[in-house]
Amino acid sequence: MKNAFCKVHIDFDALLYNFKQIKLLHPHIMPVIKSNAYSHGAVDIAKFFEKENVEYFATGTIYEALELREHGISKEIIPLLGALTDEEFIQGEKADIVSLAHNKETLEKALAHSSKIAVKINSGMGRLGFLPQDIDEVIHSIKKAGKTAKYALTHYASADVISEQGYMQFQAEKLAPAVAALKSAFPEIKTSFANSAGLVAYPEYMGDIARVGMIFYGGNPLLGTAKEEITPLLKPALSLTAPILSINRLKRGECLSYMQSFTAERDTIAAWVGIGYANGYRRSNRVFSQDSSFVPHMSIQGRHCPVLGYVTMQMTAIDITDIYDGNNIKTGDEVYVLGGSENPITPEMLAKWWNTIPHEVLTSLGF
Repeated sequence: MKNAFCKVHIDFDALLYNFKQIKLLHPHIMPVIKSNAYSHGAVDIAKFFEKENVEYFATGTIYEALELREHGISKEIIPLLGALTDEEFIQGEKADIVSLAHNKETLEKALAHSSKIAVKINSGMGRLGFLPQDIDEVIHSIKKAGKTAKYALTHYASADVISEQGYMQFQAEKLAPAVAALKSAFPEIKTSFANSAGLVAYPEYMGDIARVGMIFYGGNPLLGTAKEEITPLLKPALSLTAPILSINRLKRGECLSYMQSFTAERDTIAAWVGIGYANGYRRSNRVFSQDSSFVPHMSIQGRHCPVLGYVTMQMTAIDITDIYDGNNIKTGDEVYVLGGSENPITPEMLAKWWNTIPHEVLTSLGF
């Protein structure tokens, strides 16, 4: 994190372990390294995967793809948000980046400027993509321009909803005729349909290439579902530390933080840690929960310490009363906000405490 006390640490041994587990599930993997590789550092993560001989990468924007090219990444890159302007399509073509066609306007620009085209189909996410019934017209336009479609993509909205006949199956059935038409028109086309949850829960619906992100970084995409146990054992790859800036003693009845948001019910020792909401550490009313399982914690010396009062812009207070002996903790000591070698704070824990998902935790707190 630029100009902050916080430090991000990436465990590449954990990434390699996770990658090997995932390769057992599908032979062709497309790591998703959008949003700076889920805040793990896109360039370093892409270089790591290239050494492992991956064939494809997915980014979010065209600019993320261009950044990878600028740093020497040579494998195929598909930006899942695509390009928008003519200039962006031209830049992408010069950098040998696949152009995403997801509506009439982007298809026209791709046909005008691009040699590699991926067709996005909206099978039910309601976000980007041509409707399945419009694919014949898309095929006609591509063939009329004398070009080909190299990839067909969609995105299942509910791969993490476990059901025998649910929305994901509905999407797959809706998608099938469009994919069949594309394969008939362009026999060499490759397909990629789902995310990490789809790979684990519904591998039969993945397509030719498994397009996965969160699972690489150690997150369980099926957490909280009936199938969470089928996810391979994974290792979190990112940890985040911040130093103790001050250790304060409060007598019973004294307060700290804005609006006196914490009042000591006993003599308390509070450590102020150098991270706050400006660094992505969420300011949450859950610090006031009577149920301690909902109160955010940080880890120091392998012990979880609850957050006290409101998180401020660049500092957060934690309760170290039960572990402090007057000498064993001092200013400058690193606290694990995320991760830790002993009794770690996981993205799933923070997600529960913040009432969100692990994806948001990582993209908020990483690089």
